[in-house]
Amino acid sequence: MPRKTSFRCRLESGPATADRRPLAVSTILQMGRFFAGDEIVATGVCDAAERCRPGEVFVARVTADGDGHGDAARAVARGAAGVVAERMLPAVGVPLCVVDDGGEALARLHHAFAGHPARGMRLIAITGTSGKTTTAWLAAAVLAEAGLRVGTLSDLGCVGPDDGVAEPADASSAAGFARWLAQLSAAGCTHAVVEVSSRMLAEHVLAGVTCDTVAVTNLATAHLDAHATRRAYHAIKARLVETLDRDGCLVSGCDPAGDATLQSRLPLTATLIRAGLAADCELRATPVEGSLFGRTVLCSWRDQVVPLSLDTPVVPFVRDSLLAAAIGVRYGVPLEVAVRGIESVGPAPGRGQRIDRGQETPLFVDAPTSRSALAATLASLRRLTRGRLAVIAAEPLVTRLGGDAFGPLVGRHCDACVVAPTSVLADDPADTDLAAYARIDRLLGSLGPDDCGIVLDASGGDDLPPGPPGRRSPLASLVEAWLQIAQTPVESPPRRAA
Repeated sequence: MPRKTSFRCRLESGPATADRRPLAVSTILQMGRFFAGDEIVATGVCDAAERCRPGEVFVARVTADGDGHGDAARAVARGAAGVVAERMLPAVGVPLCVVDDGGEALARLHHAFAGHPARGMRLIAITGTSGKTTTAWLAAAVLAEAGLRVGTLSDLGCVGPDDGVAEPADASSAAGFARWLAQLSAAGCTHAVVEVSSRMLAEHVLAGVTCDTVAVTNLATAHLDAHATRRAYHAIKARLVETLDRDGCLVSGCDPAGDATLQSRLPLTATLIRAGLAADCELRATPVEGSLFGRTVLCSWRDQVVPLSLDTPVVPFVRDSLLAAAIGVRYGVPLEVAVRGIESVGPAPGRGQRIDRGQETPLFVDAPTSRSALAATLASLRRLTRGRLAVIAAEPLVTRLGGDAFGPLVGRHCDACVVAPTSVLADDPADTDLAAYARIDRLLGSLGPDDCGIVLDASGGDDLPPGPPGRRSPLASLVEAWLQIAQTPVESPPRRAA
């Protein structure tokens, strides 16, 4: 397998921003109704009155944090050139534009004031219940292998076509998403692969943006705390399909029911590529061999058949690899080139990545974003493990995946589990931390060559801010340190002469 690429964290620069030239709001919010004037000419946009600068347009909207309509007068007092609101307001002394959805209007304004960066690139947006980060990582590798100038914006950070390092990037808001797209555009990207969560879609971060390709990894039941019902969650995900250009392409890894939901939103002239292990997929894979040390499949696309060797053996990684290959062939990349790109980059950091310090026991680190994602990974490892399957889980992840529901889920597939508190690496550990470390020590020490272990951490995900790109989680670092000590031979003290 070709040498893998590693990304390090770069902190010295920030996202590019467009010049603050005045724009007419009516050209951006064409469905808005204007009062006290027929136009708002502004140099920027803001939805927090305390940060509003002279010349900006203030967007008043109702969010989970409160009703911003009461702050309009304060924004005008700070120099706002106009107000965009979701309902009529008392006269505030500047023009008012009333819209149906303040969040959508805010996103459209942010993209406009950033210079509409997506218009200069082919935008490839990836969503789904799980596998978004991995698919984005692999798709960018496929396009880069074909010689395209591709940038990536995901939980792992922002990477331009000439970067060897990932820059930490929070693109969860419309403002951040537009700024980071502007940085990729300024770097000369012809293609941009972006990860889009359901929360980002609910916030309309792509409002006014046209995607050239949309990839949906899967549609399972997840994040119902934010979206209330499965139907509402699927509708939010399907919203991304509506951003497709009329000649765009939908790449789907969903089952037929999920495909039906997506296709109902698909433009009539857009194309569909189904990728997966099913026989009726246009781009599919046939298993050849698999073990805890890797998996080989035969990828098929039309008359092309190419073997693909993967270091990560779990089925979800195979699916994500096929989706990345499908994105490649959508842009005319030969299947053999797509496979070479996937093999060269390997798994995304912390997403099904192998921990290798010369030990006999196969160990992995993963950051599942839902119980369904975790169940799929554990089921794959269980089928490949002849001995015991052991889990070491970070306590925040256990809480995020449902607390009481975590134990039964892990118990269906695994033989042992240790939950590590966040403070297990504290400089001044408490007795509970020492006890947790002792349990980890005993578990790792008991694993043999027929066993398998997986470290589960809570980094990334729809409901967490992005962590440092490419950096091991503290829990994975602890396990690596244990392995390094365990693999270091202890020299016997010299014997004294009689």
